[in-house]
Amino acid sequence: NEHLRNVRGSHDGHGSLPHRKPPQASDRLRKARSQGSLLNDDEAQSPSGSERGGRGRGPAKPHSHHLPAAPKPLAKVSSTADMSVTPLDPTVIDTKPLSSVDSLISKFDTRGGPLRGRPVRRSRLSSDEKRRSQSLDNQSRERQVHRETVSDQRPLEKVAGRKYYGSSEALDVLPASSTLPVKQSVTEHLPLHTAQSGKPHHRVSEGLGLMAASPHTQQHHHITATATQPLAERSPKREIQLKSTPDLLKDQQEHSPTSEQRTKRLIFNILKDGTIESESSLRRKASLVFDKVQDAKMASVSPEVSTLSSQKNELERKVSDLQHKLDKQILSRKNVESKKSLNIAELQDLQVQLEENIEEKEQLKAVYQKTRKELQGIMQELMDMKMEKETVEAEMRDLQEEMKVIHRELRNARKSADDSGDSEGLLTELARTKEELDLIANAKQGVENILRQRERELTALKGVLKEEVSNHDKAMEDLREQCQQDMDHLRKNIEQVTQTQQSLESERQKVNSTVRSLQRQLEESNEETGHWKEMFQKTRDELRGIKQELLQMKMEKEECEEELRDMKDRYSYIQDEMDHVKKTSVDNDKLLTLQKELASAKKELQQLEAVKDSQESVLQRKAQDVSALQGTLSDEAARHAKELEKVRQQSQREVELLRRNFEEASKVRSSLEEDVGAAEQARRVAESALKQLKQDNEDFKRKFSQLDFQVGEYQDRIVEQEAMEGRLRDKLAKIEAERKHMEQTLGDQADQEQELAVAKRTLESRLEESQRALHRLTQDHQELSDRFQEETRQKDQLRRAKGDLEEQKRALDRSLEKLQREVEEASQQSGNSLVTLQSQLEEHREKSRRELSELQRQGKERAMELEKSHQSIKRLQEEIGRLKHELQQSQAEKESAFLDKELLEQRLQKLEQDVDSKRRTQEDRSRQVKVLEDKVKNLEIELDEERNNADLLTERVNRTRDQIEQMRAELMQERSSRQDLECDKISLERQAKELKARLANSEGSQKSSASLPQLEARIRELEDRLQTEERDRSVLQASNRKLERKVKELSIQIDDEKQQVSDEKDQLSLRVKALKRQVDESEEEIERLETAKKKALREVEELQEASDQQEARIKTLEKDLWRKNARSQLSRHSEDLSSDEEFSPGYDPSITSLITESNLQTSSC
Repeated sequence: NEHLRNVRGSHDGHGSLPHRKPPQASDRLRKARSQGSLLNDDEAQSPSGSERGGRGRGPAKPHSHHLPAAPKPLAKVSSTADMSVTPLDPTVIDTKPLSSVDSLISKFDTRGGPLRGRPVRRSRLSSDEKRRSQSLDNQSRERQVHRETVSDQRPLEKVAGRKYYGSSEALDVLPASSTLPVKQSVTEHLPLHTAQSGKPHHRVSEGLGLMAASPHTQQHHHITATATQPLAERSPKREIQLKSTPDLLKDQQEHSPTSEQRTKRLIFNILKDGTIESESSLRRKASLVFDKVQDAKMASVSPEVSTLSSQKNELERKVSDLQHKLDKQILSRKNVESKKSLNIAELQDLQVQLEENIEEKEQLKAVYQKTRKELQGIMQELMDMKMEKETVEAEMRDLQEEMKVIHRELRNARKSADDSGDSEGLLTELARTKEELDLIANAKQGVENILRQRERELTALKGVLKEEVSNHDKAMEDLREQCQQDMDHLRKNIEQVTQTQQSLESERQKVNSTVRSLQRQLEESNEETGHWKEMFQKTRDELRGIKQELLQMKMEKEECEEELRDMKDRYSYIQDEMDHVKKTSVDNDKLLTLQKELASAKKELQQLEAVKDSQESVLQRKAQDVSALQGTLSDEAARHAKELEKVRQQSQREVELLRRNFEEASKVRSSLEEDVGAAEQARRVAESALKQLKQDNEDFKRKFSQLDFQVGEYQDRIVEQEAMEGRLRDKLAKIEAERKHMEQTLGDQADQEQELAVAKRTLESRLEESQRALHRLTQDHQELSDRFQEETRQKDQLRRAKGDLEEQKRALDRSLEKLQREVEEASQQSGNSLVTLQSQLEEHREKSRRELSELQRQGKERAMELEKSHQSIKRLQEEIGRLKHELQQSQAEKESAFLDKELLEQRLQKLEQDVDSKRRTQEDRSRQVKVLEDKVKNLEIELDEERNNADLLTERVNRTRDQIEQMRAELMQERSSRQDLECDKISLERQAKELKARLANSEGSQKSSASLPQLEARIRELEDRLQTEERDRSVLQASNRKLERKVKELSIQIDDEKQQVSDEKDQLSLRVKALKRQVDESEEEIERLETAKKKALREVEELQEASDQQEARIKTLEKDLWRKNARSQLSRHSEDLSSDEEFSPGYDPSITSLITESNLQTSSC
């Protein structure tokens, strides 16, 4: 049952071969027994045959369907006659006469027995001369066949502990008439291998099954088993074991036990007609004829087996190639995944860097806000200082006016003191007051100097702040312009990328449409090839039918020849009898009968000779037609082979071009990924590296132009592929037309099936190879489409990344706009503060003007009052004496105040010196701070440059890694190709060995010499291929060595660059640490300066408070003097002018000098 399933599965085609287990001893198909064993078995069964022949003399009945179905028992088969030669030795040929023929001859020779109408023979041929028909060549052939089948016969004789019978034994077990019904009833359900049941009632059917297994099928299976056995040993890991092919299985089915029995039965019936021999001899002759026919068929099977083995080797090689390709694809996918993981890690690092940059920006914003607050505080301090200055100036003016009033009063007092004797006390008091006023003026000048210095400092600070604000505004404007430019460039790049993506998508759709059309065309070509295969099978069936008809014609020819020989024997026999009758003077009746028989025999001989001539002429015509068809078919097969080789070469070239294009596309994709990474890095460092962005944009443009060019190349190649497919279709149409022509010409083909089968199989193999090439092309197209889809996905990811980048850029723009708004607000606030300051200054000026006008008016009023007071001084002279004591007290107080003023002046001088030194230190430190800031800026620029260098180095490292990976992939590809070449070399060497063995076998055997030049040409081609593959192998080894050297050099360069980068990073880290220390020290110094500044401000405030207290004391004293003068005016008004005149010459010049000095001091103030 398993064998029948395998046979049915093999009819579906070469691609659906079932998985078959290794053949066991019981499942193997073996040859039947050789000719010698048949002879021995027939001799052993000759008595039964003689009995049948003796009983059944008369007219022959070739087709008797009313035969018994039950076989006779086996005990009746064996006989005791002629058992001298054992049937176990198949090499011995029995040369003894058969018992049945001898018994018939003895009947004719005996005188007393019944003659049955015929006289005794006179000169009959001996049995030894009759047996000479088996020539020495036939004996040698039989021995050779026996040697080949001895090793295969033994397992069939004993399986599962019981004996199986050969074909001749099974024929003798049943009667001659019982073979056909048994065949029809039993052999339909029997498998080709032996039955596995051990019941006794199945033994006869098992014997019939073995009898049905003809020598042809056994030899066929033996050859297929021996042909496939070394292949199974070569590839033990393969699961597929090709033991049979559809052609061989069809031959098995056609030459099934039923057909073999029919042919044997037909031969037996033909030989039985008009013969005297026994059934055993006739069966022996039938088996000999059948063996000859089967040997002729086996000669045609051996090249089919060789072609099948070669096809199997090619299929195994292709499977190994496909496995290598799968491994390469898996490695490429792993590399792509690793690259994706690296890209993800790089994106994460870039995100971390973005976050760090954002934090740095926030810190810079905080520093900016701090500086802004400090500026606001400084501006407020400036405003406070200005207000204090204005208040001090107003107080100084008030003091000056009061001093003028005092001078006037003193003049009046001098005029009024002429009469009094207390003028000396007044003078001393005036001198003291003058000294006090000088001290106050000096203090006032010191305060004014301090205020001027503060104003200068404030103006300097204002200039510095204005410069810083202007520089900051310029830097912000530059940054804004740079950002706008970068945004414009990025927008242009994004637009270009979107356009290129749209073009790529459109091209991808075109490629998909072309791939679909190619798939449809491939399906149509597959359908056409299937139709072609069906037509091929039909032609094979027709050829097999023609072959059977030719065999039947040959059999008929041989039968006719044998009948002619028999008729000649009979004619000679009758002539001998006639001579004998003439000699013995027999009756005339017998002579008449003999003459009639002779005439009838002559007629039959003439008829047979005519039939033989007609058959020979028909055979000659058929042979001529077959030779002509063979020539045409060989020419057409050669032409088809050339065309198919051209098509295969073109398809291989196209596949190589597609692979190269795919590799270029993968390289372009990797370069695009690298460029996208570079673009992201450039965007992140857009504020510091516009040049890199421009370069990246130029690279993008170049690469997009390259992509456009490559897309155009892809389109051109797709057009070329379509043209090639049209050519293939045309070639297929031509091949189909030629195939139809071949079908028309194959009507009369007979003996040349071998070469036709070989040519057809080669055509089928080439067609299958072309189909595989087309399938590979479709797979490559599918891979390209998949890779296009992956590229589109990556492009979508890039779009998303670009969208994120745009959002980040928008956020940066927003932050920049916020910063700009804040700067504008700060500038507006500073402008508003300046406007407010100006307005306040104008208000203070107006206030001072108003106060001056009021003071002038008051001065005028006071001058009028002084004139009145001069008139009343005289009245106050009395009170001057009283005031002397008070003046003395006031002088003492003034002296104490003078000492306090001196101390204050000393303190002020010390403070001024301290302030000057601190200013100098502050200026020095501010200079140092500026220098440090410049250094920090330079270091930041250097850091940016070194970061860029580090990024460039990382890019170089990544590129070198990519190059190394590409080199490794190329190495893997070359190694795999080298392994493929080695495998091909091994397979070719095996094929060469097999071909050499076949050549040896073909030289030893008696085959036609037409296949020898083909095999020699094949061997030469294989040797040429071996040489070319060895050359390719040497070239690949040299290229592998070069690539390994390059990889080593690149690895060394990468290690050196890594060391350089690590050293530079260490140096940068040390420099950054040193800069941080310097910045910390400068910040500490700035804090110290701020504390010293605060202390100086406190001391100035204390001095101002002390001066205010002194001024309050002076005001109280002046008020007291004013009150005293007002009181003394009434008393002095009534006195005479005489006392005034007496007093004036002694004191006038001093008073005038004092007044002039006081005026000069006021003017100087």
